[in-house]
Amino acid sequence: MAPYLDPRTGRRRCIQLIALAAPGWLLSRIVSGNEARYPSRPIRCIIPFPVGGSSDLLARIIGAQLGEALGQPIVIESRPGAAGAIAMDYAARAAPDGYTLFLANNGTNVVLPSHRRTSARDLQLSFTPVAKLVSLPIVIVAPRASGVTTLRSLLERARRSPDALAFATSDVGSTSHLAASLLFRRAGVKLVHVPYAGTALAVKDVLSGEVQLLFTHLGTVASLLRSGHLVALAVTGNHRMPAFPDVPTVAESGFPGFDVTTWHGVLVPVGTPQEIVMRLHGELARIMQLPEVREQISALGMESDDATPERFAAELAIDVERAAKFIRDAGISAD
Repeated sequence: MAPYLDPRTGRRRCIQLIALAAPGWLLSRIVSGNEARYPSRPIRCIIPFPVGGSSDLLARIIGAQLGEALGQPIVIESRPGAAGAIAMDYAARAAPDGYTLFLANNGTNVVLPSHRRTSARDLQLSFTPVAKLVSLPIVIVAPRASGVTTLRSLLERARRSPDALAFATSDVGSTSHLAASLLFRRAGVKLVHVPYAGTALAVKDVLSGEVQLLFTHLGTVASLLRSGHLVALAVTGNHRMPAFPDVPTVAESGFPGFDVTTWHGVLVPVGTPQEIVMRLHGELARIMQLPEVREQISALGMESDDATPERFAAELAIDVERAAKFIRDAGISAD
């Protein structure tokens, strides 16, 4: 005869087993939930240039809004050097988990790869585009004390004294360097290039008269233009800047069709989950439409862009190929 089992004993044993297993099951659910919740810790935004430049200014405007939207702080991390290559390579090696953003620009991610003879395919293997944020022209400025007030007068002075004038840019191979080289080649003049690792020291040397000309972005010199310490000779885009409507374009100054602009956008390491990419894109697209943000970026000479990740990727691929021709036309050497 089979032994008799009291049903109440069986029920008690079952309850005991469930009670013993419950803490582990509950803990696993909590851990799984924390992994699924994004973001659950601070996010880094890597910028390729020093503090105080246009990348830094834009990162702080956008970072404050993005951090509020995501409920986690955005930590701005500057890693300057090698025309942005140091920051780009560092960001590309980061874990593809959505906790490292790279504030890209076409100097670092288009012109520089062309210097390195890096194809668009190589970039696609390293980064996933999230959002193209802004575009902005380069402004050509001179110290008020120089007496130069127009691009034409500057070029006339350069023709009279070849290699006597110097111009500053943020680095060799930057978009500013590309714009300057294209312009001087078309004008048939020779100036000495003085590259800087960022713009703060370049501005100081231009103000002192040690360097006669600076190609930079409006955000870094807007206050000096308003105060009269610097004079804007021209902008390199295809239209005037709303913040400085009296400053002509290079095209209006005698060089039809001249159009060299910079853009800034957000990339993440390739392999970042698509749902995180789209979450970031959605928040950034919304932020770029906020009136206070549009006002701030306009004051920096920037114009917002609403490119989707797909369109941004397509534009990036085209830009890399186009940059190679610009570099050949401008006669820029990677050395």
